Amino acid sequence: MVDRKVAVLRADASGLNGVGHVMRSLALGEALLDAAFDVVLASVDLPAGMREEARKCGITVVDLQCLPFGAADATATLSLNGSVLVVDGYKFEREFFSELENRATSFIVIDDNVETKALAPSVVINQNPHATTEMYAQLSGNPKLLLGLQYALLRREVREATKQSINTVAGKVFVAMGGSDFLNLTGPIVLALKDLDIELCVAVGPTNSQRKQIEDVVQSLPRARVIHQADYITELASSSLAILAAGSSLWEAAALGVPSIGLIVADNQIGASVGAEHCGISLSLDVRSGLHKESIVSNVESLLTTSNGALAKMATATRSEVDEFGSMRALQAIGPNS
Repeated sequence: MVDRKVAVLRADASGLNGVGHVMRSLALGEALLDAAFDVVLASVDLPAGMREEARKCGITVVDLQCLPFGAADATATLSLNGSVLVVDGYKFEREFFSELENRATSFIVIDDNVETKALAPSVVINQNPHATTEMYAQLSGNPKLLLGLQYALLRREVREATKQSINTVAGKVFVAMGGSDFLNLTGPIVLALKDLDIELCVAVGPTNSQRKQIEDVVQSLPRARVIHQADYITELASSSLAILAAGSSLWEAAALGVPSIGLIVADNQIGASVGAEHCGISLSLDVRSGLHKESIVSNVESLLTTSNGALAKMATATRSEVDEFGSMRALQAIGPNS
């Protein structure tokens, strides 16, 4: 019997830092599973909701019993004996990567804005439209640079939904502020839109501590509902417009043909959100210093006015910019079987 090769994903999630690093690592992990790897998610204090997401993907969670992000973390991660190692997160210290590099370990970094402290990764994946080769000129060892939306890491359920015929519901607006919504924007957005003639579908992330408050707000409105997490993708795919925290959700919506309003909730989302607007698939609004309700309402009203034509133009642009093959392209470029 031939032993299956192991791929290790090193990523964390929390209510404060969000779940995006884990979610896109899992997306790449699903592609590795399809390539006959056993896949392990190595994490510290992984929330229960993310643990369940990994389980649904068929990915094993390993709880690291060490101080995160330093040399001890690297040693614990290497002890899992992965033939492929993927690291996604901004908090990994130089000591973590030094340990990998000193052992001549090949590893993949998933990055957004050159936040990584790695100096010699074998591969860098930056799925964002603003990614350029110049951003990584300081790296040594001539790493493979997999840059741009052609490498968008989409979950299997998104990829499968792109192949289905899902009808768009006119006037349906999807609201999702990421896994944690650490700025507590969901409730205020829903209330801001309550007087519009629209159907509101609201997603509450797995680490969102405000679920009860959001449910109370939504239940007070006649044409609003909180969706089940299992229905997230089908509800998104049938929406006319999505209001999203400006992370990987923008690329999921685009692959499904859904235009979006991307809300910048953290500094590291600026490039991605502005880039998405330049691609014509999203409008970018910066809410880091406060939610401008009037701007959200006016943009939703304008886009849903059919005579405007802007929404249809954005919908046409979405699937030309993002398709379902990003994870597979990345895996082929990484070449783990070579």
